[in-house]
Amino acid sequence: MYHFQGFTQAKDPDAPETNEDRIVAIPNRLYAVIDGATDISGLRYDDRLGQGATGGYLAAQAVAEVLATAAAGPLTRLPDPTALVIDLNTAIAATYQRLRIAGSDIRSGLARFRAAFSAAFAVGDMVRLVALGDCTIRVNGKVVLDHHFPGDTVLSKARAVAWTMLLEKGLSVADIRPIARQLIVQGPTSATPVPQPLTAVDLAAIVAAVRRDGPVLEACGNDLALVDKILAAGLEGIRANPETFHASALDGVSDTSSSVRVLDLPRSEINTLELATDGYPALPDATGIAAWEAALAEADRTDPDRVGPHASTKGRVGKNFGDDRSILFISAGIN
Repeated sequence: MYHFQGFTQAKDPDAPETNEDRIVAIPNRLYAVIDGATDISGLRYDDRLGQGATGGYLAAQAVAEVLATAAAGPLTRLPDPTALVIDLNTAIAATYQRLRIAGSDIRSGLARFRAAFSAAFAVGDMVRLVALGDCTIRVNGKVVLDHHFPGDTVLSKARAVAWTMLLEKGLSVADIRPIARQLIVQGPTSATPVPQPLTAVDLAAIVAAVRRDGPVLEACGNDLALVDKILAAGLEGIRANPETFHASALDGVSDTSSSVRVLDLPRSEINTLELATDGYPALPDATGIAAWEAALAEADRTDPDRVGPHASTKGRVGKNFGDDRSILFISAGIN
């Protein structure tokens, strides 16, 4: 029934082995993209799923293995989403066990492996879409099962405001990049001293700008208490306690069953299906891999640092892209 094309690339095009994304495609049964989350600890591990690998790499590998196994034979029924997520989390937990990672390090977020995914299972006349995290699914060019982490919106805005301030202080982009990153990793209002040359006055202005920003308020449901909590936690705090910040992902320890999103559609209603990880900062008007790559190229041209219309927690650095990226394009028919 379906024809498919896939594309994946590491953020560093010269180091494809570092790609933390995965694609699983079993024609007419399963299509999935998996986004292993960048591990801010910088730790590396040796495991049967990878050598000298990051936690995000191992998480994505574990999830891909379970998904491929689940659809290795003919599917006779659509999978139960809750049971599927339990199986995926169990695979990540098994990786911790093999590596003998201390439970305290997992709970604190120091050694917590994370992955998001979106998948399409086809059985008979129906297709079940399942997603957890911020991977994108489009059906016939329209986004479905959409989800964005509020923490990303809040911290992206804080990074963008700080970036502008540092430019005004005369710093180069190369010098600004690590300072802005440190600010959002530790949390702008955490107990950690603000990274220099930002001052307490600058910090107050950053917080004020974030708290009055429309997209930030919308992402947080107009809950200023949540905005403040995110500003205090930073990426480190969110990784350690994702449920509190509506940032659930597969991590081997969290109960993510309530966060899984599901949509069942008749096969006959699907002309095109696109599954993509969050390495694409902009959605194209047209469908297909070429359209997604063109939208990325335009975003890189107009906002490479991701502090403008495509604000993000990280941007492009030289020849390196802002993130690993993967996409599957599935079509009901190609002439």
